[in-house]
Amino acid sequence: MNPVAKFYLARVALVAVVAVPLMFFINALLALAAGLLVSMVLGFVLLRKQREAMIAHIDAGVKRRREEKEQLRAELAGE
Repeated sequence: MNPVAKFYLARVALVAVVAVPLMFFINALLALAAGLLVSMVLGFVLLRKQREAMIAHIDAGVKRRREEKEQLRAELAGE
């Protein structure tokens, strides 16, 4: 599975785990806001490996596109 999708699914699941139980006690909108705030803090600690995998995946794509672009420019320059 794509690390970017995996990270965002984990982030949404974390928000849901925090917000859904709060909805039984407080307003749904307020519970969602509290869930977002709490999940930011928890996500920083709990989703570290997924975040690092996502960054590595994005970085690899950027490097690959940069190399392809340089190769194309070299071919167009006649080298």
